[in-house]
Amino acid sequence: MTSAAFTESWTLKELFPAKAPGPDRPQVLPPQRLAEPIARARRPLAERVDLFEAADGSMRVEFVSSALFTDPRGELARAFYRQVFAVPSVASVAVDATARRAEIEFLPGAADPAASLKALAAAFRAGPRTGRRVADVSQYLGREPAFRLFRYAAWVSTWIVKHEIPGRIRLHNPALFRRRELRQSIEAELVNTFGVDRFSTQELTGSVLIHYNPKQIRKHQIIEILDSALEKAVDNGPSPVDLDLPVSVLSVLLAAASRFAFPALTPLSAAVFLYSVIPSFKGAYNVAFKEKRLGVDVLDAIVVAACLATNQIFAGSVLGLTLSISRKLVEKTEQDSKKMLVNVFGKQPRFVWLESDGEEIETPLEKVRVGDVIIVHTGESAPVDGEVVDGMAMVDQHALTGESAPVEKIKGDKVLAATTLIAGKVRVAVTSAGEDTTSAKLAQILNDTAGYTLDAQSKGEKLADRAVAPTLALGAVSLAARGVNSAVAVVNCDLGTGIRMAAPIAMLSSLTLCAQHGILVKSGRALETMNDVDTFLFDKTGTLTRERPEVGQILTFEGYDEKKILQWTAAAENKFSHPIAKAVLDKFNGLGLPMPKTDESKYAVGYGVTVGVDGHVVRVGSARFMKHEGILFPPELDREIARVHDEGHSLIMVGVDDKLGGAIELQAAERSEVVDVIAGLRARGAEHLAIISGDHERPTQRLAERLGMDRYFAEVLPQDKARYVETLQKEGRRVCFIGDGVNDSIALKKADVSISLRGASSIATDTAQIVFMEESLQKLLHLRDVSHDLQRNIDRSWKMILASNLVCVAGALFGNFGVMHSMVFNQIGGLLAVANGLTPLREASRLQREKDQLAAFLAAHAARELSPTLRR
Repeated sequence: MTSAAFTESWTLKELFPAKAPGPDRPQVLPPQRLAEPIARARRPLAERVDLFEAADGSMRVEFVSSALFTDPRGELARAFYRQVFAVPSVASVAVDATARRAEIEFLPGAADPAASLKALAAAFRAGPRTGRRVADVSQYLGREPAFRLFRYAAWVSTWIVKHEIPGRIRLHNPALFRRRELRQSIEAELVNTFGVDRFSTQELTGSVLIHYNPKQIRKHQIIEILDSALEKAVDNGPSPVDLDLPVSVLSVLLAAASRFAFPALTPLSAAVFLYSVIPSFKGAYNVAFKEKRLGVDVLDAIVVAACLATNQIFAGSVLGLTLSISRKLVEKTEQDSKKMLVNVFGKQPRFVWLESDGEEIETPLEKVRVGDVIIVHTGESAPVDGEVVDGMAMVDQHALTGESAPVEKIKGDKVLAATTLIAGKVRVAVTSAGEDTTSAKLAQILNDTAGYTLDAQSKGEKLADRAVAPTLALGAVSLAARGVNSAVAVVNCDLGTGIRMAAPIAMLSSLTLCAQHGILVKSGRALETMNDVDTFLFDKTGTLTRERPEVGQILTFEGYDEKKILQWTAAAENKFSHPIAKAVLDKFNGLGLPMPKTDESKYAVGYGVTVGVDGHVVRVGSARFMKHEGILFPPELDREIARVHDEGHSLIMVGVDDKLGGAIELQAAERSEVVDVIAGLRARGAEHLAIISGDHERPTQRLAERLGMDRYFAEVLPQDKARYVETLQKEGRRVCFIGDGVNDSIALKKADVSISLRGASSIATDTAQIVFMEESLQKLLHLRDVSHDLQRNIDRSWKMILASNLVCVAGALFGNFGVMHSMVFNQIGGLLAVANGLTPLREASRLQREKDQLAAFLAAHAARELSPTLRR
């Protein structure tokens, strides 16, 4: 259908009914029909509307409107886009602000032109649309006069799909071209997004390549995340093109050509070489004149200047390329390390199924608020921290807590963000969302950790800087004895280049290995220091012993037996979840006894619990509670109270009717792995082991003797624990304090290394440098091993770098080594050191494979063993 035919059959009046225009008044869209922004505009909106058929057979409608498209990112234009995309057959809208027009393209094979136009007219007559969401183009869309909007489910965006196969998509957006801030914002969003496996961004081509899991995230969600990243970014204009590496490569090629084939290219080669080493001269200037010191950058600048002066352009260009690669490698290593670390703990879903009026509505995560109820299905990841209000599911939460087996979640149970439902469906009331979730806090911690500069790297650079003066002195000797070429070779043998790459790579690889062991290292410095620790100070409660006690001896009086006293106590405590109730119920359930029925009319809670059971009035509580209730104690109880107190245990009294029927001893439950951990620390060089506790002297002493501790501190208040840490430090010890992360904050800050066993539940408030995500002391041995291996790794790197450069110095002083020889030997040492620094990643990859295999096996087993209730 041509434009003329359109004018005859579908006039503006029919398409957009309004009062007939006068001779000096053009046809306008009815303001009240389109949207409130248009109603406020009060000006002509469409000068012309044409329909035509494109060469590919698709039908298109062209709007010409100064009011709409002079500001294509404004509120008026956005209302227009929403109305247009309300028509299901509309595929895209191309906007040209220069020509003040927009071209609407319909899907191939769409309905006949008349039907499509009727639908378009109906969309405008229907008024404002709220369901269709259009990307907020105000930040990045209006820079270019022409752009195209595409439909992606309920989202409208300027991103163009260039290539797509299941699980892999390449997207293009002109707004990304040479916009470094936009690229970095996109990477920050994608690195934390659940379902995105890996990605790469190219600001010079304006493209993003994303590999993703279609079961966890969909195409339109990815595009919405990309738009969100662009909206958040601060655009500082076009970024300078990073030509560092390309120019260095070009310099080497030109230098090789001028030396071996075309001598006439030597001036051009020298000019490109000089341009390529400008970063080295800038570094030398900063070190020498701003920092007022001699550094390895000064050596690099001297070598470059010597190469220019002696016309050794090829050798100098090789040095420039090496330095450029080093800078790129360190930058890429830091970026990749953030991705690896966040992959272990910090991935977050970005969309949720929000319950609203009995329906499930897909909603961006940032719009979810505390108190909302969301639905999580099989295969999905929990997007928030919350509490199950309905349903049942098996949840894989090993990434956060270290538990390898799936955990059953029912009403009242807590769920953590970024844990995955492997079977079932639950409704979850949100307790924290967005940046307040455990997973989000982990991601931030890991991002900060990955940016940490390794102490050993700083020490290495200081050592290399201290070697600058002797190196220059050796160079002077070589200059006098062997000539310029030998002197330049000696000066080029600096140690800083290799260790700048090897040390951070080793650290970041070790941090990843710790994460695979379920150890969250907040400070890389703590991982280094762990190798030098000679004293371990354990907080007793919650560390060597569990917070929840266990039932010991059951005392009986008045002829009652132990099982009956335990049954009645369990019935009284059955409604509670505090540690004492859990200890009693665990003991009761372990015996397989039936739970007695209680008389609710006699149920009362005060200083203790009073309940009717089996026709008796049973009271459970402290000795003070029993005396308050008028229950007398038998004489033999005083002896038992003294014994229990001497051992550091406690008693809960059980009154039956008006007499004391029994008492249940509660004793600290020692962690099963403690003995092995103590022996393991001794084998790993620990010189001094100590316990600190608020408990009485006698039980603390007994525990210390049983475990073979060197010292103990008893009856210590929480606020005084830091003083004992300082006492050990004043003795010349490097102290690692292991506590529960709640009452030990001051001591944790004072210690050289601080560790908390509280796990994911305390990430928000924990002051420890290191957190064990699963409450197991066994991880202390893993941490010690990783720290020790890190130091050995860095030592090996130093030896590799030192050995290769010493060979070079010897060759320059006593042989015929020149600049090219020093380049080769220097790089051999550096490359070997880098390869050595990556060795922890092999172990981390092996652990990840084992975890994935175990998780897959357990998930399949759990799915097969689901109860009928869970299946429904």
